Amino acid sequence: MQPEVSVILIRENAEQLSGSGCCGKLEGDALRAASDEPFAHTRADQSACGRLHRLLRKNFPDSGTTPRVRVVTVDPRNQLYLAPKLWRDVCRYRPGIREGLKTALQLFALPAVVINGRVVSSRKRPLSPHHVLHEVERHLRPGTHKPSPGTNASS
Repeated sequence: MQPEVSVILIRENAEQLSGSGCCGKLEGDALRAASDEPFAHTRADQSACGRLHRLLRKNFPDSGTTPRVRVVTVDPRNQLYLAPKLWRDVCRYRPGIREGLKTALQLFALPAVVINGRVVSSRKRPLSPHHVLHEVERHLRPGTHKPSPGTNASS
């Protein structure tokens, strides 16, 4: 059984392309960069995505066998998971042709928040955590969620 609301948090790319590995940064990076923290904005975006994930889990905890809200955080390099997940959400929730194509073809800036197949937040259009929570609540209210094909809309 599918959740009523699917939230995909597509975080900033973890790889920093400077010789840094996943376990830390090279000490010499700051010497070759214009600032002391050349990837501070990337790390800030990654931390904000983690805080948003925890906030969503706190406000919409799993209850029963099928959660009402499913939240996943994805590294954008994980295309084997991300691309099919975006396509499935677009097909299931039907956000509209324009929004659906934008989401399914990944025509958005990172980091991004995708709710029910529609991009609601990205670097070009950031939303506060409060607004993301409000958007999820809006989808949980009766009459705002489009049923997937094959479900009985009259019940």
